[in-house]
Formats: sequence, C-alpha cells, structure tokens
Amino acid sequence: MKELIKTMLAMLLIRFILGVIILLLLPFITYRLTDEWIATSKKRGLLSKDLHKPYEVKAARIGGLPASLIIAITPSIISLIFGINTVVLQLAAIFYAIMGLVDDLVGMKNLEKIIISGLPFILLYKWLSPFPPFANVSLLLNIMAIILFGIYITNAFNTLAGFNGLEAGTSLIISLTLSILFMAKKDITNLFLMLTLAGILASFLIFNWIPARSFPGNIMTFLLGGYISSLSAIKGLYWPLIILTLPHGLDFFLKVISWGGTKRKMPTKVKEDGTLVPPPNKSLAWLLINMGIKNEEKLVKSILAMELIFSFLTLLVYFPC
Repeated sequence: MKELIKTMLAMLLIRFILGVIILLLLPFITYRLTDEWIATSKKRGLLSKDLHKPYEVKAARIGGLPASLIIAITPSIISLIFGINTVVLQLAAIFYAIMGLVDDLVGMKNLEKIIISGLPFILLYKWLSPFPPFANVSLLLNIMAIILFGIYITNAFNTLAGFNGLEAGTSLIISLTLSILFMAKKDITNLFLMLTLAGILASFLIFNWIPARSFPGNIMTFLLGGYISSLSAIKGLYWPLIILTLPHGLDFFLKVISWGGTKRKMPTKVKEDGTLVPPPNKSLAWLLINMGIKNEEKLVKSILAMELIFSFLTLLVYFPC
C-alpha cells in the first residue's frame, strides 16, 4: 500500500514538473516564433497600417498566427501530461482558429460570424455543463442559452479590438482570473491550461503593445473567444465569464445598436498630435473618446483598468470562502 502511494505521489510530481516545463516553454516558443513571423511578414509584405498613429507605421497583419497555433495545440499537450480527455476543447480550438483565419484571408459578413460561431456549441452541446438557472427551467432553454453564450463571447472577443495591446491585454487578465478560480477549485489541469494561455498572451503582448509590431488578426481574437468560452462552458463557469466580459458586452451592445446606422464600418481617426477622433459607429472606444480619453495608450489602459475591476468583482463573488 505504501509503495502504491509513493508511486502515485511520484507520478503526480512528475506531471506537475512537466506542466511547469510546458508553462515556461510554450510562451518562450511563442516569443521566438512571433519574432520570426514578424520578420517574414515584412519580407513578404504581409503588413497592415496602424490606423491609430499620427505617423506612417505598419505591423504584421496576422501577427497572432504563431501564438494561435500554439494555443490550439495546448489542450493536446496538457492531455498527454495529465492524462485527461481534452478532445472537446481541442476541437473547439481548431474550429475557431480556422474560422478566424478564413476571416483574415477572405473576410466574413457579420451575420456569417454570428451563425458560424455558434456551431461548436450546438455540435458539442452534450459535453457542456448545464447553464443555471436556464437548465432548471427546460432543456430547450438551456440549449438556447448555451448557444447564445458561445455566440456572444466569441464575437465579443473579436469586436473589442483595433487598438494596440487591447485584445491580448484583456484576454490576459481574463485567463489569469479564471486560473485563480481553477486553483481555488483544486482543478490543476485547467489551472495549467489557463496559466499557459496567460503566458502565451504575455509573450505576444510584448510585440503587440504600443507601438505594435504585430496585430493579433481575427485568427487570434476568434480563437481566444472560442477557447475561453468553450472551457468555461465545459466547466460551468458561465456567469464568471459573463462578468469578466462586461466591457466586451458594452462594446458589443453599442455596436449592435449602431448596426446599420452607418453604411460601413469606419475606423477611429487620429489627428497629427495623436488625438483620437471618435468614429460615427458606436463602440466602447467611441464612448471613452467622447468622455475625453483621446490618446490610444490612455484608452487601452482605461479599458484594461475596467477589466481589472471586473476581475476583482468576479473573484469577490465566485472565489470560495
């Protein structure tokens, strides 16, 4: 019996050490590959203009490709180390990475994004946790709530975007917050999943922070939304993620109510002194610029501060006493 216990403890220790190695290794690989991909993008002209600078500057258009590929294979790596089934999360990650890449390469209409983003939550529904309180009312309402949750979170991550460091920064805070919740639940496997995601995002943020050398691209924004929402649905963390994405929700709501108000999406313009001019389309950025936050770095830091507040609120409500 003692030998069995020693063997089990040894296995747990080995898995923990391997998890820590992966936690350190994948962000390092992300850093190196992103640096190489930026150089490749420059050579091949795969660049986009940074619209929020008062001077001419370009960055890697789909700069989040290396980070996205590493995020997409992380569930399989964690599965091998900890011996758990991550097939559902792995399938969702691959689906949303492909969806985002297609949007980057050929473009997708808003309605197409909304419909397609809900497909994994339909096809993988039986592997997802019930969504309270809807699950207590009816099966149909529970299914509808879960699908709408997936559509909302995935698209909200994709729409709260456009400024250096914004997508990666908010996602980093969200992943760290979920890591704390998993740690409190003693859910080691998902703790490592979220910590690894946070490390990858931190590595990418080095290149994406103001002034950005690399843009995440839709491949990364859709993947982040789909990956985090899928894991939250699997583990039943619906409401914590909804609280964490309230800034995204406000941005999403403002964009929805102005949908069709202008003929096409107009970017935020910038004056020669770096002052941002609010676009005709409503958004969270539009709201903050009209409130007087007219510098890109201050704007991004303001939204990240909002995210930190909702992170604290989420932990205050859902961290076990």
